[in-house]
Amino acid sequence: MAIKAPKGTKDTMPRDSYKVQYIEKEFSELCRLYGFGEVRTPMFESTELFNRGVGETTDIVQKEMYTFEDLGHRSITLKPEGTSPAVRAFIESHDYAEMQPTKYYYDTPCFRYERPQAGRLREFHQFGVENFGTPDMMADAEVIALASDFIKKIGIEDVELRINSVGCRECRPVYRKALQDYLRPYYEELSDISKDRFEANPMRIIDSKDVTDQRIAKDAPYMLDYLCDDCKAAFEALKANLDAMG
Repeated sequence: MAIKAPKGTKDTMPRDSYKVQYIEKEFSELCRLYGFGEVRTPMFESTELFNRGVGETTDIVQKEMYTFEDLGHRSITLKPEGTSPAVRAFIESHDYAEMQPTKYYYDTPCFRYERPQAGRLREFHQFGVENFGTPDMMADAEVIALASDFIKKIGIEDVELRINSVGCRECRPVYRKALQDYLRPYYEELSDISKDRFEANPMRIIDSKDVTDQRIAKDAPYMLDYLCDDCKAAFEALKANLDAMG
């Protein structure tokens, strides 16, 4: 019996690898131009990092992580995303003690146990940037501008940008209650996963891939209508900064 690549993985052969190298080169050069430095984190981390960093109620943690116990009886997970390891590295390295902001970028393999399909594999590469140590909306505008420049740089056209806000500790609970009040009459129609999320993390129901959940969530309250004054001002400032950047 022939041994093949594991399901959900793909070999990158010489006829294609130069394309990947080009994209990686363009991304890293652009990130350095924006003042971001590369951070490289291990391919695996403590499972607890993702439970806390990604969220125990997310699909990633509940269904998609490659988790195993090593010989030291520690729970280890192949990293499913790049943000949590970058945050862990920022704290562990004490970079927070340096002059801020601290700006990282990464280009890293990630692993998720998903149903393989076009554009979605179980091993994939994730590009990302993280900006620590500044509450300024210009940081958000900078990241969005970087992403836009990268997309243009590699020749992707006809891209539409959609932005939103998830509020803050003050206004998010108000929206959460409004969302629960809206969803409560439909509770029995929700998928089992969304029922589990109803109390713990109802905002995740809006992201559900279940057809019935999507139909119900279509007319749910809109987060932007529940932003506090500070968050409204920040969101308007973000849009103004993006307009100024063109």
